[in-house]
Amino acid sequence: MIRPRAYFWFCLLFLLPLACGEISDSGRATVPPGDTAQVTSVIDGDTIEVRLGGAAAYRVRYIGVDTPERGDFYYQEAKTANENLVLNQEVILVKDVSETDRFGRLLRYVYLPDGTFVNAELVSQGYARQATFPPDVAQADYFGQLERTARETGQGLWGDVAPCTCSKNSYDCRDFTTQAAAQACYDHCMVEVGRDIHRLDGSGNGVACKSLP
Repeated sequence: MIRPRAYFWFCLLFLLPLACGEISDSGRATVPPGDTAQVTSVIDGDTIEVRLGGAAAYRVRYIGVDTPERGDFYYQEAKTANENLVLNQEVILVKDVSETDRFGRLLRYVYLPDGTFVNAELVSQGYARQATFPPDVAQADYFGQLERTARETGQGLWGDVAPCTCSKNSYDCRDFTTQAAAQACYDHCMVEVGRDIHRLDGSGNGVACKSLP
């Protein structure tokens, strides 16, 4: 028989964390309410197709994250990571504020039934970077924290050869901690696409982000 005082401490230490639905660094959390769907196809690292409400098919864009585009460095790795997480799996789709993006895709946070927060998992493993688009910002701080940790520990694309992607203007000098890192991105994109796509070289002399240490 558990004594009243011992029972109090048992609840405090073991049951309260479960009730609060804490999010761990591994991306696991208590799954919030949402719509259950079946993933039928993975388009890329941040977009999937699902069957929702019987036979209805929808394309879903993950909120708050962005993965390399087709033809970019780490595109296939990000897509494969997403496939390994969700392909043919049941998922829970959770809305923030917006229903769809301008392409008609559902905007959702995506969870597995075991609590894995897919958006967060991709950022944590270095397959995605944070991409905040108001008003859907409920997890922006969390994703930013995960990206900083992934960068610092060299996870995924942050630890591989190519320092950045070059398909669109995605970075500025605040995204780099040193001038050398910014220069590596600048040099890489000059080779990949032939121009300073991120506009890191303000003076046009071939030196990126001169203000960085």
